[in-house]
Amino acid sequence: MLPACNGPGLFFINTLAKFGDYKVFSDIAYGEKTEQKLDVYIPEIKNVKLPVVIFFYGGCWGACYTLPKEEYLFVAETIVSHGYVTVIADYRLFPDVRFAEIMGDAKRAVEWVKNNIVNYKGDPDKLFLMGHSSGAHLGSMLVTNKSYLAQSTYQSVQGFIGLAGPYDFLPFTEPYQPKLFGPESEYAASQPVNFVDGNEPALLLLHGEDDRRVRVKNSRSLAAKVQQSDGQAQMRLYPGMGHVDILSSLSIPLRGRRPVVEDIAKFLREKSDRD
Repeated sequence: MLPACNGPGLFFINTLAKFGDYKVFSDIAYGEKTEQKLDVYIPEIKNVKLPVVIFFYGGCWGACYTLPKEEYLFVAETIVSHGYVTVIADYRLFPDVRFAEIMGDAKRAVEWVKNNIVNYKGDPDKLFLMGHSSGAHLGSMLVTNKSYLAQSTYQSVQGFIGLAGPYDFLPFTEPYQPKLFGPESEYAASQPVNFVDGNEPALLLLHGEDDRRVRVKNSRSLAAKVQQSDGQAQMRLYPGMGHVDILSSLSIPLRGRRPVVEDIAKFLREKSDRD
């Protein structure tokens, strides 16, 4: 049962997720491009304003097989079930665009949430960014490189949750990466570790010890850099988990058998209640 594969397993876990207690508003435009759309999931509870989790999916920034936002229903249902408004955004992909445009879409999606989520029971001052694989890279860039988001938006980000993200991956090992992140003079600007100053929102970095797609050293490196800068970074390593296993842990059949969801929920509770 691998959510990274558009097969029976993914269909099954998304079917289970459809029965969650939430409302969904689909295909809301956050920009003018066809791909610039997002879905908002709202828990069926009476709170006027709820913390918000913005999730970015992975897929090698488009260089690998990439699934659209609708296929991450199981992720949204899990987060919503813990009482958080959840946003999942599509974005333009390589090779149609390069890294700057992809980051521009990620930025626009977050700015849209900041400016509009109050209309969907969300608290615009309690935002969390979350992502898997290259989606975790996008989220981590937004919280480490302060030039992307407006200051008021950045100050509203309470934390970042990264699942198996690449944060320190120079030199490049994949043939598409030089073109995606080029020119060469811009390579260093693609690495979240290069922007850490200790003042970023709290980070929760989750990684499977058996991940062969994105090496554990990425999470170790970012966590160490933040901690050395007197920032807040927690890291969790899960024995026996690979790159997709950590994401599938958010599905209904598996989330009670693995500690991933429990760790995420604990982090969200602590950071959204800290004031």
